[in-house]
Amino acid sequence: MTTALISKSDIVALPTYRQGRDEYVKKMIQYKKARRVRFNNDISLLFENKNTVMFQIQELLHNEDLTDPKEINEYIEIYSGMVPGENELSATLFIETDEQAALTELLTKLKGIEHHLFLVVNGEKMQAVFEEEHDDREFTTSVHYLKFPLTGTAIAYITNGSYEHEDVQIVLDHPHMNVTIPLTADTLESLAKDLT
Repeated sequence: MTTALISKSDIVALPTYRQGRDEYVKKMIQYKKARRVRFNNDISLLFENKNTVMFQIQELLHNEDLTDPKEINEYIEIYSGMVPGENELSATLFIETDEQAALTELLTKLKGIEHHLFLVVNGEKMQAVFEEEHDDREFTTSVHYLKFPLTGTAIAYITNGSYEHEDVQIVLDHPHMNVTIPLTADTLESLAKDLT
């Protein structure tokens, strides 16, 4: 797999984007469904790729009404780090709830989550590498960017299409939350495209 970096030429001009935005948003919501893994009502993981990151950039430009080429390039540079590189999957982990007191309690309980998240492929366990660790405070953050470095064996298993989807799992083994979630066939099919 070659790294699919985002360049300025990938970004649709704001007036053009706004003309087709409603349809594009609908397509991306559907696209992301297969790429989102729910731990429970408050925690989910979205597998990122060039498509999801470009959508995030386009929406940011739309919401902030940005047209300055320098600012656009800065956002491209910031968000391009979320695109998976060679032999890895990229994801964003979201910890969110509408109730602020409940969120504060959850973020405190899940301190150290950066050391407890894994992708298991046919018995092979690969630890997530978080962009930032928050060991210096009493709580974690509600959004985490992370990568799962993959072995050749894991990539072959995901991309060959003959897997049993129950054999590919996200595992969270935190002292306050222990969850194992098999990835669906739809999720694996989407991830396999990222790896080929």
